[in-house]
Amino acid sequence: MKSLHRQLSLGLGLSLVGLLTLQWAVVTFTIDHLIQSQMTERMQQEAESLLAGIRVDIHGQPVIEPRLVTASYQRPFSGRYFMVMTDAAHKTRSRSWWDVDVPVMPLAVGEQRVSHINGPENQPLLLLGHGYRKQQRLITIYIAESLVDLQQSLRVFHAIYGALSLLGLLALLALQRWIVVNTLNPLQQIKESLARVASGELQQINTQGPAEVMPLVNEFNRILKNASQKTRRSRLAIGNLAHALKTRLAHLQLLFDDAQTVLPQLRKTMQACAEEIHQDVERELKRARLMGDVYASQQIDLEVEVPKLVATLQKIYSDKQVAFAWQHDAQARLAIDREDMLELLGNVLDNAFKWCRHQVQLHISMQGAIKIMVEDDGPGSSAPALETLLQRGLRMDETKPGSGLGLAIVQDIVQHYHGNIALARSERLGGLRVKISLMPA
Repeated sequence: MKSLHRQLSLGLGLSLVGLLTLQWAVVTFTIDHLIQSQMTERMQQEAESLLAGIRVDIHGQPVIEPRLVTASYQRPFSGRYFMVMTDAAHKTRSRSWWDVDVPVMPLAVGEQRVSHINGPENQPLLLLGHGYRKQQRLITIYIAESLVDLQQSLRVFHAIYGALSLLGLLALLALQRWIVVNTLNPLQQIKESLARVASGELQQINTQGPAEVMPLVNEFNRILKNASQKTRRSRLAIGNLAHALKTRLAHLQLLFDDAQTVLPQLRKTMQACAEEIHQDVERELKRARLMGDVYASQQIDLEVEVPKLVATLQKIYSDKQVAFAWQHDAQARLAIDREDMLELLGNVLDNAFKWCRHQVQLHISMQGAIKIMVEDDGPGSSAPALETLLQRGLRMDETKPGSGLGLAIVQDIVQHYHGNIALARSERLGGLRVKISLMPA
């Protein structure tokens, strides 16, 4: 899954780097073009000044007025040069050229050439050539200027500009990260609220997020509310049904007491069945009252839920004193659906409380899988009988109240979590030992 924070940071970071790189290229090209244009214009003016003081002697050799030749053209390798030629054989160079020969050609009238060459002592030069006509003669004037100082200045400029651009880039990246973090912070709060909803700490997401996300949050809250309402209505419906059955059973028992014509044996059998139904309904009503509100959760805190469950069972089986002991391996919060775990533990412990004499023990560990072991000191079962205990609706003792569905429901939950269940005789307590292994996703 791609991180939105990483995508935004990477996209904005690359955009900033690309923008600053483009800016660098544009600024560099613009500055170089402006400087070369200014140099070319100045050199063109110098060429025209030289042209005004040039005459051609009878031999076709160009002669330059000495007063137009500045000191920089007189000093060898000064960085400023000129050359005047009427043809390839007749050339007049500034003294600054010294004896260095430059391969140049005469240009047509009005023709202009700008180029970069290596001059005396390998100096990088900007060379401007222009063709003129004077005294009915074709005259070509070349002006050259050293780029050493200019290139040094440009290197300093680029270094300073690069350092400032880098600092600006770092500042923009820091600002961009701050903006992204603060913009996505509400999403992080929503994520934390979802985790708290999953753990059962919250029933709704109360965090406010961006307008683009709030419809999703509101829809999720609506689903949670509907699920909670449906569960509550189901519990109320079951409770109402149980109360209605109790009322009908009470009325039936009154009819049994008042009926004089009913056969004694039939009356006795019907009373026994009604009493069993009454016990089952009363037992389920007690459990429903003591289990508390039902809510969706993907975690269960054993330190909180197990004592509540045991207190419920001790009230249901208040006719005998049951010593209950349990332990876990220091991980009381398990990542499993709370209602599934309560249903599983409730049925297994209910079976143990029902059949035990005085002791029930529970051990839960989390080592790769969730492992549960419940033992009691009841009569237990023989090996052949153990194989039938998980059959739906089967009761090993018809004198005990119950529906015969408890361990079958446990087996369904175990299969849902891709686990296994094993029944055996407890070596420590002598009764039944139930070992369960669950593999939650």
